[in-house]
Amino acid sequence: MHSVLLLIFIVLLTACVGAGTSLREVRATEPLQSGSFPMPYDYLAACVKARVKTDPWTFGQPIVRSEWGLDRRIVRVSATYARSTLFELTFQPISPAMTRIDYRRSNDGHGTEEHAWSIIEQCAGPVLPSSPDSGTGR
Repeated sequence: MHSVLLLIFIVLLTACVGAGTSLREVRATEPLQSGSFPMPYDYLAACVKARVKTDPWTFGQPIVRSEWGLDRRIVRVSATYARSTLFELTFQPISPAMTRIDYRRSNDGHGTEEHAWSIIEQCAGPVLPSSPDSGTGR
């Protein structure tokens, strides 16, 4: 009886430790959102990675990783929380100044799409110069 209970405990513990969605599972899904942005892919990926890392998220701060594709023409940025990959962004150059981004997420990543996409749009948006008298109160 004792060995049966121990076996059940080990199986349950293994299931709990192994729970979560792997990066491989997320990559196997079709993109939920895609878009093209007028900015070089490596600069855009660096900006988005930094923002995903530092922006406040409703669930807490994710662990953010990035990697280059084998041909150095793809950058992947992924966010993981509690051993589960929440989402991955893939940055691919269309031209030297244009980038395609694909967003994929796991079932655990519900609620991340809008936030992640707003970060992308902010990083890809134009930086407007401030007026010469900004901040002077005039």
